[in-house]
Amino acid sequence: MSDEKNDFWANVSVVAVTPVAIAAGIAKGAYDASTSNGPFADGFGATATPIIRAARGFGAQHGDTITKGVVTGAAGVLGARIMGGGIRRIFG
Repeated sequence: MSDEKNDFWANVSVVAVTPVAIAAGIAKGAYDASTSNGPFADGFGATATPIIRAARGFGAQHGDTITKGVVTGAAGVLGARIMGGGIRRIFG
């Protein structure tokens, strides 16, 4: 079960980072192509691939901590709503 959660967070991390990786890859690929430093695809791949790989590794490595943070945050919000509603009924 733990591996499935970590794989989930690895994929979530990749999705979250992909727009940044694509933008960085396009900038590097365009720069390389316009300055004759190599083809666009090489520059794009050299920039975007490590970013995506690092995000996947981060999500896989810290998946349990991310899950705990999400659950704790949701419990805190729910508790605050319950307490806020109860205080309004008592004093309202």
